[in-house]
Amino acid sequence: MLFSPYELTFVFPVLAFAGYLELRLLASKSAISVVLTGAALTLCAVPEDPVRADQLEASSDDQTRALPILDAINQNTPGQSEGYAVGVPTTFAWCNGSYKPPGGNAPPSDFTAVTGWGQVYPKVGSPARSNPNGNILVANAKTYVHVRTNREWILVQDQATDDVAGAHFVADFARAAGIEMRMKALPDGSVALGIPTTGLNTHFWLTKRGTYAAGSVDGVYVQMDIRKDDPNVKLVANVGADWWRNSTVEFVSSFANNPGAGMSNWIELSTQWSTLRFYSGSSSQLRANPPPPLVDAAPEANPTIRRHADTPAPCLAGP
Repeated sequence: MLFSPYELTFVFPVLAFAGYLELRLLASKSAISVVLTGAALTLCAVPEDPVRADQLEASSDDQTRALPILDAINQNTPGQSEGYAVGVPTTFAWCNGSYKPPGGNAPPSDFTAVTGWGQVYPKVGSPARSNPNGNILVANAKTYVHVRTNREWILVQDQATDDVAGAHFVADFARAAGIEMRMKALPDGSVALGIPTTGLNTHFWLTKRGTYAAGSVDGVYVQMDIRKDDPNVKLVANVGADWWRNSTVEFVSSFANNPGAGMSNWIELSTQWSTLRFYSGSSSQLRANPPPPLVDAAPEANPTIRRHADTPAPCLAGP
């Protein structure tokens, strides 16, 4: 059986130096946890090298078309979310979407593992509508790490060979246990997940942690394709990653074993596939040394179309 029920728990410490809340979800059977990093009154800095207006093709109704590497930068530039998530507290640093914790993009020097993840919420400003038979489809999830010595990107997680786990959680993660979620592996290698109702989210991750040599890595890149099959349900999603001390270590309440690498902006889902992307470094580093999915990417037959959020940001932190 590909998927089994998971009993998940988490704790909320407030770190005084930045006032930010870190949350970890523990999947006890697979020893996997997911990190969401939020903060009260924490300002998110704009990357030093965001996408310039002359690199994007503007169109009517506030849309933007971009090549994959420029879309990746846009998805990780604060203030570029396409919508916002219902139920995320306005003081969380990731309420606006893109967030990278202070202190750099590399894992602690003695860490040797990483996990990529995604999350989906109802969209702020949309009718409170769900579909118990509707699906969120996830495909081609991959996690790469950047090796500091030779500047190569190494694929360490791949949905083609790794299982996906997850559950519904209360939107602000105030309740310890996840709610069992409908999940089904599909013949094409994608996975179908249940659509969250208002007050809940859909949280998922690759179960087998990606590994690397201690001290060898200074960045992570996560990419996956996501869509919905019900055009009438309004949803937003983002992706991110957690660093892990090693491939088997268990969660501890101090979170010393699994600090978060960050997450991307909120992207509004449609019935067409959308590629969501997160990177832990700066946009200038990404331009200078992009991961394989972004290297010399040819113009797409149907270029990515991004729309700016159609509602004001409800968040107190960041842009």
